[in-house]
Amino acid sequence: MGRLHEFNDTIEEYDPEGYSIRVPLKMIQLTEKNGCAFPLSFDWENKDGSVIHVKVNKVIKVTPSAERKSGAVGDRYECLIEGRIEHLYYSKIHPRRWFFIQKVSEQEYNEYYKLPGESPVKQ
Repeated sequence: MGRLHEFNDTIEEYDPEGYSIRVPLKMIQLTEKNGCAFPLSFDWENKDGSVIHVKVNKVIKVTPSAERKSGAVGDRYECLIEGRIEHLYYSKIHPRRWFFIQKVSEQEYNEYYKLPGESPVKQ
């Protein structure tokens, strides 16, 4: 199936002191007649470029939530994935998409949020 430890090591709760980025997910979801969406599985790309398919075992709780850094409005899904409780987010404002918050180093954060044509920030 692949190595899931890289996926499990990246999902963390929001930390105002640390650096984090929004990582969009290629999600397979179930949409009910009333419009409620539930995650079933998604593809995770490891740092080496390999892709693994991750199954969401159970949705424990859905909470209306805003992602604190970017202000995205949507829902926070508390899910059981590979025996761990993880948080996935679904943005309800266009573009509607699934994502999660990944902890990164300061260097990765600066690289991710640099403007087009801007050189990387040197430490």
